[in-house]
Amino acid sequence: MTAASPHRTLIVDFYKRGLSTGDISKRLGVHRNTVFATIRRFNQLGHLKDRTGRGRPRTVRTPAKVKAVREKVRRNARRSMKKMSDDMDISYTSMRRIVRKELKMTSYRATKAAILSQANKEKRLIKAKRLLAGTRKKDRLITIFSDEKLFRVEAEFNSQNHRVLATNIQQAAERGKTIHRASHPASIMVFGAACYDGKRFWRSMCYRGLKTTSVRRNTSSNKMERLLIPQKWLNSGARTTYPAFIPKDKWPAYSPDLNPLDYFVWGDLPNKVCARPNANIEALKKSLSEEWDKLSVEYLRATIDAFPRRLRAVVAAKGGRIE
Repeated sequence: MTAASPHRTLIVDFYKRGLSTGDISKRLGVHRNTVFATIRRFNQLGHLKDRTGRGRPRTVRTPAKVKAVREKVRRNARRSMKKMSDDMDISYTSMRRIVRKELKMTSYRATKAAILSQANKEKRLIKAKRLLAGTRKKDRLITIFSDEKLFRVEAEFNSQNHRVLATNIQQAAERGKTIHRASHPASIMVFGAACYDGKRFWRSMCYRGLKTTSVRRNTSSNKMERLLIPQKWLNSGARTTYPAFIPKDKWPAYSPDLNPLDYFVWGDLPNKVCARPNANIEALKKSLSEEWDKLSVEYLRATIDAFPRRLRAVVAAKGGRIE
């Protein structure tokens, strides 16, 4: 199909002003035949739009095929595009185009999450509104966000994204196609906390008694010591030390999507720490400490700054999920 002239509008504009075909051709630097064809087309149609049916007619993305795909999706939204393309004897690329361009749909990965009952949604909505009111006073800038995460010595593995390019199965095995799994791999529970109040920034980690600390700017050692002992800090220290402590009955239940460590840090850190298997617990601890210290101030501040937006999303969803 021949592409439309990019000078179409200017040609017609000069034509309306009374310029000749030759003058228009010289001014725009285009062939006289292009100018003549554009003017003739304008006189025939009365507008600059493409003719109806311009281009090669569709043979796959027809209304009938689009309707058939829509019906298949309606009956079973979990059916893969590869399976549908095989069933309808059309290419996978054409199926993707039908789903994306014609049906305006996107394939979302299924995720696991705790059940949110209607009662839980109502409570989550109420608590999210209260926390959102606090963010207007910039409470998030003086809030300590904390959480625990279990790390294993094994490498992270995602069957959908883990691919190995090779010429045969033997070569693929040599290049790491097989991910070995133990029944009960060695693991450690990590406690992390991050705070950002515009004046100082600090973060800390604890592996069941083994403490590693990264302190930025002036932060008292007493405060860090209280933070670095999760059991003491969470059970009593935080309540007496921080008057604005948020107890568990004030925090929305089943809400990992509202904790900065959950919705960003814990999702990003394992991909780096466990990109390859760790030989033992000590190697895992070393990797964790190195990657934790690499987290930039800007990254964690942006993570905490996303907290109000997520609260607003929960309110808009009436307490429902936002991920």
